[in-house]
Amino acid sequence: MKLRRPSPALVISGIALFAALAGTAYAATMITSSKQIKNNIILSADIKDGSLQGRDIKNGTITADKLKTASGGGGAATVYHGARKAGPEGQPPNIAARVLSLTVPPGAYAVTASTVMTALPAAQNPLLPERSSPEGRCRLDLAGDATESLQNVVVSSKTAPATLFMQSTRTVATPSEFFLECSAGTSFRLSESSIIATPIGGITLTNTP
Repeated sequence: MKLRRPSPALVISGIALFAALAGTAYAATMITSSKQIKNNIILSADIKDGSLQGRDIKNGTITADKLKTASGGGGAATVYHGARKAGPEGQPPNIAARVLSLTVPPGAYAVTASTVMTALPAAQNPLLPERSSPEGRCRLDLAGDATESLQNVVVSSKTAPATLFMQSTRTVATPSEFFLECSAGTSFRLSESSIIATPIGGITLTNTP
């Protein structure tokens, strides 16, 4: 039996049917729900940079505890804290004493430092004029960038323990030392000294003329 050649209309209808079936198969593989995605299948490397926008993320789905910090671990960034409960003791006047230091890795930091300075003035002859009130001075050095604090530590020949406080910001490209040093116009002792360096995302300095 001789086979008849298919008519043009039959060929066209066959092509249309094949296209429709292929479209149905393609549609069946489209992802329309998160339930179709197995956990840990789509990773950050699979997402094109800049492709996700705020409208693509449902409110409340990404919280702070799910974000990794620049330090490489989950949760809050590491804060670097150096402390010294007491000392130096009986430091001579007008000589700077290194109180404590703290080494930090590269990064940007907000840094605070504080110490309690107590003067140890020598006995004074009551027949002599009263001395002027000597100052206590502390300097926070952040890898060459320094800030200072001044306080009177003797008032009317009586000691006046004073808290000296400093704060600043600093960006360092290599592991660096932050340190605190103090001096006074009289003998003194220090206690409750502290340096705290908190990593931050970056520093923008604005100078007011």
